[in-house]
Amino acid sequence: MSTLQPLDNGEHRLLAKFIYCLLQVEFSRMPIDYSKWKAIEVSDDEDDTHPNIDTPSLFRWRHQARLERMAEKKQKREEIEKNKATSNNKIEQLEQKLKSTDISAEEKTKIEKEIEEIKDQEAKWLAKEKELEEQERLEPWNVDTIGHEGFSYSRVNKITEKKPPPKLSDEEDSKRMTSFFDKNEGLIQEYGKLKTLEESEAFILEHPHLASEYTANYLTIDALNMAIDHKEEEMSNIARQCIVIQYLLELAKNMNAIPTNASIIKAFFKKFRAADPQYLKLYTDEVAAFEDRLRRRAKEKRDAALAEYEAEEKEKRIAAAPGGLDPQEVYESLPEEMRAAFDSQDVSKLQEVAMSMDREVFSYHFQRCIDSGLWVPNASSEEAEQQEHGEEGATAEPQS
Repeated sequence: MSTLQPLDNGEHRLLAKFIYCLLQVEFSRMPIDYSKWKAIEVSDDEDDTHPNIDTPSLFRWRHQARLERMAEKKQKREEIEKNKATSNNKIEQLEQKLKSTDISAEEKTKIEKEIEEIKDQEAKWLAKEKELEEQERLEPWNVDTIGHEGFSYSRVNKITEKKPPPKLSDEEDSKRMTSFFDKNEGLIQEYGKLKTLEESEAFILEHPHLASEYTANYLTIDALNMAIDHKEEEMSNIARQCIVIQYLLELAKNMNAIPTNASIIKAFFKKFRAADPQYLKLYTDEVAAFEDRLRRRAKEKRDAALAEYEAEEKEKRIAAAPGGLDPQEVYESLPEEMRAAFDSQDVSKLQEVAMSMDREVFSYHFQRCIDSGLWVPNASSEEAEQQEHGEEGATAEPQS
């Protein structure tokens, strides 16, 4: 059995798109679903939404429902702000009256009681405001809220809106990917070794062009190579870094933004670090699922490489065999006593088998041994015939 070698750079480039496409089917069932990671709601009013979302009609329904919830929360906030302002103004007016020397003790008591009631009501408004802020903090991140401050509709990514890129042919896309690999292989490998979100953010901000599908392609192949070579720690780290890039790309896509824009990169990592533990656990679970897929794919590739190697070796054995039979298959098909005789490399034992075994059975297997090259008869055809019939001692040697 040959030792399976890692893919070289040329194979990286040739196999990148192929293997990435093979994994894409499984990618569609994995981490890049923002409704699972930090319960992020995917933009659902675009034609090319994430495949995990059900139907276009459901997209519109969900989006409308979300906008209605947002409008309702906005109305509540405005109501709270209005009532707080009214309460503050009224308290100020009443406190001014208290400072007057013309009011009676009875009127003063009445004003103080009214102020106390207003403050009690104000405390309730403050409690509602705090509750609303907590709801907003836990609210899923989506295309309608990520670029907003409170309920103002000024987007942070206004300058990052992008036009649909021109559709490339497979050949042109392959050329661009190869060029990207050639120029950035070292940087991508360095990024794949980073351990923390802080390191990843700083690195991508320094090299924003790495926020690219080509980076995810390369990392997928690199992680697969590590899995093939049973390098679990390296594979796990690269897989995690690959998913981070995938999340960033999906976020930018659903915001119709350019992923290389610094504000998008910063917003993504800020939200990622602030995610609640329960959502981060979903993220780590999804990374683990991706690793399992890589391990299965690596086993398939190892098995395929072994099968290819064995097929090549079989062809060589058959080509070298005098009668066109595979010596390994012939050996495995021999009766147990004949295999034992070949294993011993003792001609006399083979002669004993010839004397004790049914003549037709022995002749059949012995001829197959000759045709496969397991047995090389003497030049004398007479001696060969005698050996075949077990009538005289064989002088040829079994082939190991």
